[in-house]
Amino acid sequence: MMVWIYLASAATSMLGNAVATIVWPWLVLERTGNPAAAGVVAAAIAVPSLAVAFLGGHLIDTLGRKPMSIISDVISGLSVVGVILVDQAVGLTLAWFIILGIIGAVGDIPGMAARSALVGAVSRTSGRTVDFIAGLNQSIGGMAWLIGPALAGFLMAALPIELVLWITAGCSLLAAALTALLRLVPAEEEAEEAEAAVDVPDLGALRSWAEVVRPAPIRLLAAVTFISAALVSPYLAVLMPAHFQSIDAPVRLGLAMSAYAVGMMLSGFLVAAVGMDRRRTIWVASMLLFSVGFALMGALGYSWLVVVGMAVAGLGGGLMGPLQMVLVTEIIPEKLRGRAFSVFMAIGQFSAPIGLITATGLLTQVSIYVTAAVLAVAWVLISVWAIWRGVRVLRPPVPVD
Repeated sequence: MMVWIYLASAATSMLGNAVATIVWPWLVLERTGNPAAAGVVAAAIAVPSLAVAFLGGHLIDTLGRKPMSIISDVISGLSVVGVILVDQAVGLTLAWFIILGIIGAVGDIPGMAARSALVGAVSRTSGRTVDFIAGLNQSIGGMAWLIGPALAGFLMAALPIELVLWITAGCSLLAAALTALLRLVPAEEEAEEAEAAVDVPDLGALRSWAEVVRPAPIRLLAAVTFISAALVSPYLAVLMPAHFQSIDAPVRLGLAMSAYAVGMMLSGFLVAAVGMDRRRTIWVASMLLFSVGFALMGALGYSWLVVVGMAVAGLGGGLMGPLQMVLVTEIIPEKLRGRAFSVFMAIGQFSAPIGLITATGLLTQVSIYVTAAVLAVAWVLISVWAIWRGVRVLRPPVPVD
């Protein structure tokens, strides 16, 4: 029962976030009248979000994973309520969007890390494997990103945007309530945390973060996460929208994004069904799928190849996400898992703007089609190294702490 409550909480939270990705920039544009305002808000939130990721990781490991998951979802929901109240009271301005966006990040980023860090405890309590939970969690994520944007568009067409914001806030608050219902075998959890405290005694702040990235598989995952986020972000945020807009094909843009979500769902279900005993095989398969997907996406001028490429890349992402969750849960001591999952959140916050800045500079010299091809070649070269390194450092499964 506990595993289904956990997954329901994750599903509710992810659906709310997926809806918010459509509602938020729409609201910014509607209230400010400035097409560049959404980009300004995102950039202004990026640096504080990086700090939040590191602080959140420390709080998860000190206050506890379940309490931080609940607190984070409540903060996230209340930040949306704040948007509604400020809009009604004084009117939303660019400054208010930045302030409320930072408050939302305080909830969203630690919340995602805390929920991921709960997987080991949920696995022990429910008797389900971490592989099973991670695979279903990935499928639910894909489903949320498939349904969420379409649901947001329908809701905004049918309801006032204030009501849509209330629904978004309700998703976060419902996720917090569901997490509060989790009962995670207190005696076992406390004993294992005590054991973890013996294994990692009183680490200083810097030493504890260094301990998180010390294992070779974690360093490899961190490097691939950094590179992939830097390469994917300009493709999704700039290149693909620019191409489909230039040929007036918004439907194909939507299909491409949906294809990625479907790929993630299928791979997640596969992982949940068959497990992750063959770590190296899954790693190689994920890297190869990403490479094929990027190669097809690199042919940006051929729209249907892009759609197929996004589906193939989604299959790769659907393998990589659960593998990351399983490896962190197995390798990192329980005392440090909040920091470990926060590291990956921070990497995404940091590397995506770097990729966007680099691609923007490249676009001043060449077309979007050449830039897409360059990104594809860069990923293929990186994947060769990643496959070689992964075969060397990944090991068979070990019992979870």
